[in-house]
Amino acid sequence: MHVDWLSFTLKEYQEPRTAMQLYKFADIQLRKVGEHVREVIFNKQGFDPCGGRAPYRVAIARNDAGARIYGSSHTETILFEISGRGCEALRSSENARIFLGSILDGITRLDVAIDIPSSVRPNQFCNSREHEKFRSISFIRSSTGETVYVGSPKSDRFCRVYRYNPPHPRAHLLRVEFVFRRKLARAAAESYCKTENEQDFIGSLGNTYGFNHEIWQPRTVTDERLRVPVQERKDSDTVAWLYRSVAPALRRLMDTGTFDIVEFLDYVYNATGEAQ
Repeated sequence: MHVDWLSFTLKEYQEPRTAMQLYKFADIQLRKVGEHVREVIFNKQGFDPCGGRAPYRVAIARNDAGARIYGSSHTETILFEISGRGCEALRSSENARIFLGSILDGITRLDVAIDIPSSVRPNQFCNSREHEKFRSISFIRSSTGETVYVGSPKSDRFCRVYRYNPPHPRAHLLRVEFVFRRKLARAAAESYCKTENEQDFIGSLGNTYGFNHEIWQPRTVTDERLRVPVQERKDSDTVAWLYRSVAPALRRLMDTGTFDIVEFLDYVYNATGEAQ
């Protein structure tokens, strides 16, 4: 098991206007967190300007594609994104726990990958489940491989099971990848940091999705599932309303050119709850 993707934010009350300023501000905030975190992000690599992502307008990318840094969003934060390549530094459980514990409150996404040497195809693995709590399931096949999504890829928690076709160097492995976003990412990271036995954590991940194929064999047996924050009913109703009613209205306004989604997101991130 290893961390394969990670993003987190740190507070920054100055809005960087240029890529150079963003690099400088990011360096300052990372030093405050700890040199071990800074080393993983920078990895003695150079950074170049790259395209931003709403609501962040300024961004820089590491030369080896291991990390990206985003700023200038009026959210008073800098977003750090570490790709699979960048997560190589977190391969060991000890390094991962220390790193995650240092930035726990700011984690916005966490992907945990488990590689299994096997010829089993993703659809065979996913069709063998004890329960179907996650009813949404989708299959994608291409010339390069096969992927199965258990749970909606648009949600804050889902599982992606895939394997590459030969001659890819990882064609002999089945990868089971658990993806967490926002509050669920922080909850998963906290659970991982608190678990003394990594195999217990792996077992709880598998139990959450009901994986029961014969190749899924954590070295410890547990009935636990990964616990996540309970969402209040009124909040879930509001989220449903946003998707059902608000999103289509915003889409229509964007199509007519009368609405700027980036400007709106800036307003949302800055909203204090007071009437404007």
